[in-house]
Amino acid sequence: MKAVVFPGQGAQRKGMGVELFERYPRLVEQADAVLGYGLHDLCTEGADRLIDTRYTQPALFVTGYLGYLDHAHRHGAPAMLAGHSIGEFVALAAAGALDFLDALRLVDRRARIMAAIRDGAMAAVIGPGRDEVDALIARLGVDGLEIANENSPTQTIVAGLSGEIDAFVERCREAGTRAVRLRVSGAFHSRHMRPAAAEFAQALRETPFQPPRIPVIANVTARPHDAQIADVMAAHLYSPVRWMQSVHAMLDAGVTAFVEIGPAPVLGPMIDEIRAGWRPQRRAAVADVHWPEFAPPPVAGAHAALAAALHRLYVEPAASAADWAALWPCGLDVAGWPPLELAATPRAVRRQVRRALATLIPAAASAQHADPSSHLHGRHP
Repeated sequence: MKAVVFPGQGAQRKGMGVELFERYPRLVEQADAVLGYGLHDLCTEGADRLIDTRYTQPALFVTGYLGYLDHAHRHGAPAMLAGHSIGEFVALAAAGALDFLDALRLVDRRARIMAAIRDGAMAAVIGPGRDEVDALIARLGVDGLEIANENSPTQTIVAGLSGEIDAFVERCREAGTRAVRLRVSGAFHSRHMRPAAAEFAQALRETPFQPPRIPVIANVTARPHDAQIADVMAAHLYSPVRWMQSVHAMLDAGVTAFVEIGPAPVLGPMIDEIRAGWRPQRRAAVADVHWPEFAPPPVAGAHAALAAALHRLYVEPAASAADWAALWPCGLDVAGWPPLELAATPRAVRRQVRRALATLIPAAASAQHADPSSHLHGRHP
C-alpha cells in the first residue's frame, strides 16, 4: 500500500520543475497567468526570490502538483496522500478536493498574507523530542516560543519572534543542545499567524471544495480530511504540523511504501526515522489523542465538561495560573493526571493544560472502549 507525500518550504532548489514545465506547458501557462509572473524564470533565473515566502509557496505547489501528475501517469494513484505544511495543498489538489487553479489562487493568497507578518522566525532543535523541547523552552527562560512542527522523534521546530529565536538558539548552544535557525521569513504554525488565518479563512470560504477521492492526512489533526477542510486549513496557519503523528496514522492504516514528490528528499529521512520507532496502535486511540486544537476535544460522558473547560483555557491568550489551579482538582481521578505546577506565564499555562488534555483524552477513550456503557466518574469545573 503506497502513500505519496509532498514537502514544504525548505525543499525549494534552483532549477526545480524545469522538465515538468516543458512537459505540461498549458498548465504552466495558466499558472503564470494567475500568479502574474513566469514560473520558469523564477525557478531558473530568480533563485534569490525562492527564499521569499511570496514566491516559494506557489512555486512548490505547482512543481509538486505537476510532479504528481507525472507520477500518477507512470505509476497510478496511491492509496493515501499527505503534505508537509504548504505540501498539504498539493495533496488536496492531487486528491481532487481542489481544482488546480483554485488551489493555486489559495496558495498565492496564503503566501502573500503570511509574508506580510514580520519579525517572526523559526529554529530546528535536533536531538530532543517534543516534550523535552517544551521543557527546554521553559528551562532556558524563552517562554514566548511555541512548538511549530513535530517532524520526527529527534527533530522539533519552534517558532516565535526573531529576538526570542536568536536567544533560544544561543542558550541551546550554551546548554549543549543543537538548534539551528531556519531560513524562513515568519513564525509559521504559531499564534503569530492568527491574524493571517483570519484573513485567509475568508478566501477559503469563497473556494469550492470537493470530497477527496484519495484520503489526505491533515497536518493539524493527523487524521484524514473530512467535510471541515476549509476550517482545518485556516487553523493550519497557526497550528503545529504533526508530521510524525501523520506518518504514524498512515502506517497504522497499512501504508508500507512512501514516495516523496518534490525538488529534494526532505521528508524521506524523517519518515525512515519515524518508521524505525513506530509501533502499531489502535486507530481509535490515535484518532482520539490528536484532536484539532481549534475545536473542543472528543471527550464524552462525565469528563466532557472538564475537557471543554480545559480547551477554553488552552485557547485563551491570557490564560492564568489561577484558572489552571481551579480546574486541576477536577481531574485527580484520571490515570496519569499531571502534577500541579503554578506556571508564571500564559505560554507555560497552555503547556500544562495541553499535557492535561493529552492525558484526559486517551484515558476517556480507553474507558469507553473497555465498556461503552460506562464513563469515567469525576468532578466537574
